[in-house]
Amino acid sequence: MEIILYGAVAIIAIMFAVLSVFLIKVLKSTEKTLSNTAEMIDSLHGQINGLSKETTMMLHKTNVLADEVQSKVGEFSPVFESVKETGASLQNLSRSFSKLSHSVEKGVESKQGKAAEAANWGSTALAMWEKYRFKKSNIQSVKEEG
Repeated sequence: MEIILYGAVAIIAIMFAVLSVFLIKVLKSTEKTLSNTAEMIDSLHGQINGLSKETTMMLHKTNVLADEVQSKVGEFSPVFESVKETGASLQNLSRSFSKLSHSVEKGVESKQGKAAEAANWGSTALAMWEKYRFKKSNIQSVKEEG
């Protein structure tokens, strides 16, 4: 029975040694993983600091550019106002030409009516003149025959 006890203790010692070897391997692997993770975190921290600095510089440049654009727009405000006034003036001029055109058109229409009336009177007068000449020539031809 002593042998079984020594054999059991020996098996337990061997199993403990095997378990210890596997635990050592797992712990070394975990140590490497944690070391790589720490290096990566340090690298990311540096990159984040760099990005933060670049972002701050970019924001500053954007603010300067926005100020410049705003000042340039302020300089162009009188030009835009002038263009607006010119547009209003051209619109008023266009309305004036339209009114003048309508006025001339009405004048021409009234003159056309008078011209047509004058033409009627003229044709009537011409017809009467023709009749008068015809009668006069008939009267003269009757006098000459008679």
